[in-house]
Amino acid sequence: MLSTQSLVLALATSAFASPTPALQARDTWGGSVSLGPTKSNIISATTTLIPGLPPTTQTGMLFLWPGMSNGTGDLIQTTLEQWPDNSWCGATKQQWCVRASLFGSFGQLDGTAGVVSANDQVKIVYTRGAVVPGGWTWTQNVTNAVTGKTLSSFAHMSGPMTGWGTGTECNGGCAGTISAQKYTNTVITLEKADTTFGSTIAKAAGATYSGLASSQGGKVWTITTINVPAMK
Repeated sequence: MLSTQSLVLALATSAFASPTPALQARDTWGGSVSLGPTKSNIISATTTLIPGLPPTTQTGMLFLWPGMSNGTGDLIQTTLEQWPDNSWCGATKQQWCVRASLFGSFGQLDGTAGVVSANDQVKIVYTRGAVVPGGWTWTQNVTNAVTGKTLSSFAHMSGPMTGWGTGTECNGGCAGTISAQKYTNTVITLEKADTTFGSTIAKAAGATYSGLASSQGGKVWTITTINVPAMK
């Protein structure tokens, strides 16, 4: 996870469990911002995503996500999703499905799915918990930041996480994003201080960020805002 592109490749959604038959076409990518790998390990990561309107008609699978990986093992990834038919989660064509997921050699494991509207503030929190055989218990909590309503949640054992990044992913010849996305109040907490973590930040496809800062000697890293432009 040396760059945004490596994070994108690591978090490729070939493992996605499809509510409809998968459509085969080359993946494309929108804007993204990433950090990592750290010389330490990530113990928690929080961000709030405002997704904007999805395309009116979807021909493939469109995903928005913040994810974490160590580049060789499991992938922790909460996704906002648009499929040709989003009724599987109860969403309309003007809404997104959202679910917390874990990917690995076992395939894909998911929490229950929720529904997100264009201007919702979706708070996504990843937390490393108790030590268990093979790693730690990682918990994903996804809520509406304004109302506090739970949208999705999931907890499962996984290994160390050393990189964090956003993704705008278009599979199966999808209709790309028509609205910009905004991530706010991103906070990444490390197990031990890493004063070089900020220098690993990368951006792609027109994405921008502001307010990168650290505290506690390089243990806590914050990004005030990440802006991801529409794909078209």
